[in-house]
Amino acid sequence: MATYVVWVIFAVVAVLLGFVGYHFGVRTVRWLTGITALGLALAITAYGLTRSGPASSNLESSFARGADAVGDAFFHPLGLGNPVSGPGRAGWVVIVILLVLGYRELEAWSLHWQAPQLDTSKLGDGQPSIKPHGPAGKSADGLTDGQRHQLLAAEVGFRLAAMEVRAPAILPGGSRSGGLATIAETSGFSGGGLAGAIIRFFGLLWPNPRQVQVQVWMESASEPTGPRTVTPADLARVTVELSDPRNGATLSTKTLAAATVDEVATRVAGYVARQVFSMDPATPSWCYGAPDGGDLAALLLSRQLRVRVETPADVLRSRFEQIARLKTVAMGRRCAGVVRYELAQLYSIQGEPPEQHLTALRLHAVNREQYPRFYRGRYRLCMSLEMIADPGFRFTDREAARDDLAEILAILHRCRLTEIQLRADDEIRPVADGSVYSELTPAVRLELLKAAQQELRGVRRQLTLGGVLWGAFARRHERAIWRVYLQGLRARQSFHDGVCVAELLVAARRRATEQRLQAEPGPQAEPGLGREAAEKRFRPLKPRHLRLAIRVASAIAGTDQLIDSIPKNPRHQNPRDPWPPASSPTPPAPPDPRDRLRWWPWSRHSVSWQAAYNTACLYAALAAQRLATAESLPAAERRAWDERVVISLERVVNNQYAEMERPYDTVSQDPDFSALRSAPEQFPAFKKFLADQRRMDYPDADVAQARLGLAD
Repeated sequence: MATYVVWVIFAVVAVLLGFVGYHFGVRTVRWLTGITALGLALAITAYGLTRSGPASSNLESSFARGADAVGDAFFHPLGLGNPVSGPGRAGWVVIVILLVLGYRELEAWSLHWQAPQLDTSKLGDGQPSIKPHGPAGKSADGLTDGQRHQLLAAEVGFRLAAMEVRAPAILPGGSRSGGLATIAETSGFSGGGLAGAIIRFFGLLWPNPRQVQVQVWMESASEPTGPRTVTPADLARVTVELSDPRNGATLSTKTLAAATVDEVATRVAGYVARQVFSMDPATPSWCYGAPDGGDLAALLLSRQLRVRVETPADVLRSRFEQIARLKTVAMGRRCAGVVRYELAQLYSIQGEPPEQHLTALRLHAVNREQYPRFYRGRYRLCMSLEMIADPGFRFTDREAARDDLAEILAILHRCRLTEIQLRADDEIRPVADGSVYSELTPAVRLELLKAAQQELRGVRRQLTLGGVLWGAFARRHERAIWRVYLQGLRARQSFHDGVCVAELLVAARRRATEQRLQAEPGPQAEPGLGREAAEKRFRPLKPRHLRLAIRVASAIAGTDQLIDSIPKNPRHQNPRDPWPPASSPTPPAPPDPRDRLRWWPWSRHSVSWQAAYNTACLYAALAAQRLATAESLPAAERRAWDERVVISLERVVNNQYAEMERPYDTVSQDPDFSALRSAPEQFPAFKKFLADQRRMDYPDADVAQARLGLAD
């Protein structure tokens, strides 16, 4: 065998195994190593059969001859090859030892790029159980330092087990899906006797996963004398240290303070989680942010705020407390993307005052700039842009809205999502009816819709099968996210269909906004060298891009000619004619009310609850636009809009995969349904749906109100 062939194969196998060890785990490395070894053994045996000659031979002798030939060719450039006798027994023993050592280094290389394991075996050690200095040697809480330390150790262990970052919900108020990052705990091996000694010996020889040992030291709760005093927020102070148990080297240390032991334990868990996540190449970058882990600690504390729910007011108070917890850490630039996302969702589901929706949009925009690969955040950014671009959206505080809008427009322009840079001072104006409310100009609404269109296009492309496969293969820190969409067709198709219908919703709003902008000109962009390219980039979507969205919307709420006309060229329409135009809709009759997977692209099926919700928003937006452009709507047309919205929402609440804990909270606060909520006499089906959903989500609300009335 030629020498260069053997060395080329050796180099290719070594690079391949090293690449897999860097991007994948030990399990994948072992599987690939076994398959590679089996393939090479078969190839060497086949090569040995060709060298056997006329003499009879078996597989064993053929493998031996092939291995000797390969060994001679491999060691020939080193001056060690012997074409007569081969490496010999001693040589093959040395080769096997070298292969085992090489494989050991391969596993060590792979373990180096895996998440470290957290060792909590020393968490409760190190602090003496003595009384602090003070009157009669007593502390304020009656505990010794050792007892207080044991209490802290138990609290920290509980918080570490609960410290997990999960993929955020798609809609505000929804339940969270699969986990993204968590802390793995391990304890020291305590085996005894000869078996334990043998296991420990081989454990020293073979590589083990990295470990991070956590230790805490709690200061005394007694008030010290002198210039240093204890503040109410400094009653519990603890020093946490992370070290390498192999050599005892200190990795990081931090002193944290809080008002209570459980709060400082949560801060310790957040700090430890932040350090462990930053060492894990498989953890997405948006799972950690603040150096002290305060954002993760606030997220854990906010999730522990749970109250007994009887009425919507109970949930409202709980959300106010969660917002207060998260707002102190999420408004800064150094914050985990998931924490900022959770706060934006809370602002969106609160709804009142309307400026909270703009605050949520600003948080999503900051996430877009810092974490461009956070696609769930980009999707929520698009939906917030679409809601703010609603012509009926109003602001109560013009100054606060102007400050948020200025930052939003600046971020979108830096991310190249807007065609021109608009000034916030010129884009918020008083409402024409003379009320105290303010609104956005059509020009800035069009820019927001263009940005939403660009972002939705990027999210839709990423959710294709090729985008998911490449993201899971090339980006290790995103593999936990995309693995969910590879395990089954339902998860990927559901999100993809929702994005497609969202594009249709944005296209409908953009068409109505462009028509209004023609009647009311806004600021125009100055000509430049990139003007033609920008117009080409931000032009409306072609009909072929919205074809799937139209099929999905038709499968959810029934066929509608108006939906088919959304992607048509608006130049064929008289600018003076209102859009959407007056029509004679027929009552919706979905051909198949069940949610089924769409195995073929041309099938009219969808299992997507996100697409059903966006379809309801689409028909609500079209109905609101018709109410704004027409003096009065015929009863048949109002009934058709009403029924299509309710049918779409029923597909959401009846879907077994829907991530909505209480659909009433989301629908009752979504700005897309504001026109239907403000005119209940014109949309009785939607009014009845909200009332029925409120009774299902809050069955004890009427009982609680009756008790309150009796008490009064």
